[in-house]
Amino acid sequence: MSSVFDALQNPTAALSELYEQNKPQGIDSFPSTVTSHFSAILKPQDVFQQIPVLDLYHPPESFPDRSLVVFNAMVQDTSISPELYLATRNSNECGGWGLADEIAPNEDVQHENLRECSTFWTVSIPGLSSWCYDENQLAPPPPYISIQKHKYPIPNTPHIGVQVKVYDEKLAQPIRTTDIMSFVGILNFEPLHSSINLPSSANVPTLHTFFCTPISRTIVPRSFPGSSLLPSIAGLRKELIQWIADEGLGGDCIAAEWVFLCALARVRSRHPPVLPLSLTIAGFPPPPDNLETQPALYHVLSQIFPLISILPLTLDTLNNTAFCPESKDEDLYSGRLQQPKGTVLVLTEGAITEGGIFNKGVMNIRATQDMMSEQTLQYIFPFSNFQFETEVNFLVTTEGKRSTFFKTDVTVPLRLSVSNDLKHSLYKSEEDITFPSVQKLFQFRELAGGSMIGNVAVAEALGKHVEDDFIRERSTENDKGASVNGTTFTPDDLIQRMLVARLVALSLHQTEVTVDNWENAKKLEGQTKNRV
Repeated sequence: MSSVFDALQNPTAALSELYEQNKPQGIDSFPSTVTSHFSAILKPQDVFQQIPVLDLYHPPESFPDRSLVVFNAMVQDTSISPELYLATRNSNECGGWGLADEIAPNEDVQHENLRECSTFWTVSIPGLSSWCYDENQLAPPPPYISIQKHKYPIPNTPHIGVQVKVYDEKLAQPIRTTDIMSFVGILNFEPLHSSINLPSSANVPTLHTFFCTPISRTIVPRSFPGSSLLPSIAGLRKELIQWIADEGLGGDCIAAEWVFLCALARVRSRHPPVLPLSLTIAGFPPPPDNLETQPALYHVLSQIFPLISILPLTLDTLNNTAFCPESKDEDLYSGRLQQPKGTVLVLTEGAITEGGIFNKGVMNIRATQDMMSEQTLQYIFPFSNFQFETEVNFLVTTEGKRSTFFKTDVTVPLRLSVSNDLKHSLYKSEEDITFPSVQKLFQFRELAGGSMIGNVAVAEALGKHVEDDFIRERSTENDKGASVNGTTFTPDDLIQRMLVARLVALSLHQTEVTVDNWENAKKLEGQTKNRV
């Protein structure tokens, strides 16, 4: 336990001591030794929780120099060139992890002791719901002005930006943009040499990494199936859908069920593509009196899902905002679509007015549609563009019968069942939302979180039932000469219905897709078509 205490209280001394103990192995193996040593003693949950957290409630300036911290972050930029550091100083002491800054001005550098470390720019996790900091945390974070604001995807939003240095090559190699990770290491302030957008004397928060671990898309650990929710999980699911309907969708339970199911989805396969279903809620009125306000549905979903962002679409936003990340002067500027995997992205079309869409707007619309359809996002560089994989769930609200700009997998017309005016049914503020009990809200989050990470198999009895169902529907259409809606039930429709049936099973924390799940998916589909 003394090594744990030393690492928490004086990480620099603990690092130097580890270096002295491992001198015979040489400097090339030391970065991996640091990773294995500190992850072994600091990763256990009871110890990890003692590491101070770097966030908006505890910004970089609040820590003493070279404190041990954990930064839960999204990787925004991996294109920064590796940096040379002095692995061992002339005094034969450790020189990595920021310690080489202590070299005397007249000290000669031994070039054979130079090594490379990987450098990344990381930011506070975009769209992180406030309850993920602490499920009992109610007070909003204090205002904070971050350096490198152009590297955050949500404009004018307080966040922390940190330069992260990773010395272990094996640790750095798998890190990708939009990964969300916990970086544990020593915090100080150092120059950002790779950017021409800051004066050379400017220092930025810099984290010298001991180790890092991926963060689950649920942020807060969840289980599937959730044993603590049984046996009342079906009733809990019904309550959750009813709450989403009452507080966010004017009482429309069918639209609420679609919202819940589509928000749970994730990428199941790239080849062949089994991707999250995108959803449009049609007939969604714009804000009353042209008020620039967020729909109540966004506030409701932010109480259930850990990662949720909103992008109000206007002509100005489309024509003058970057949706794709773009490299300028060797610095990667973020875009509105650079979101972490597992995000629910709400696109609202209620503020769209008459006017022209210019070249940038067309490119933004195309990038959004490609991300919906293919779950990839283009990163723009001076001489080439690259497609990076994404995993974002899209929810579009529109006043028309279908989205103005996008083709989504599912469109459900909204049917209000409340007598209140629009302001109180669809655009009430977060303060005006009626919340369930704290315990019930916690159960809602457990239900949703477990469903997001679960896996389901197809029950043997279902295969034959689906096959018979498909033949029966095609036969009925042939007998009538055409389908009721003027379209034919295709194999693609069959695949989508199976996706919905899987989501129904997941939302009930079932490990198999059953005939009942299939029938419920078919019923939901039929209720939606009847509204058209």
